[in-house]
Amino acid sequence: MTSRRFAVDKSTDAVGEIVAEYEGSVYLRPPGGGTEWSAPPHQVRPCTEAELRDAQALSRPVVTFPWA
Repeated sequence: MTSRRFAVDKSTDAVGEIVAEYEGSVYLRPPGGGTEWSAPPHQVRPCTEAELRDAQALSRPVVTFPWA
């Protein structure tokens, strides 16, 4: 099993999982899933544990209950 790598796109401050590196671009996907985006390698840096934790918390769906 390979470990998942997460990074920050410095141009948007968005955290994403690195899913590919191809022809001069890094492809990232939000931690909770969603549309991939690309960034040049010089715009990507490793994310901190706190940044990843915050991104994962914000990507979880909010569930409401009708009786609440």
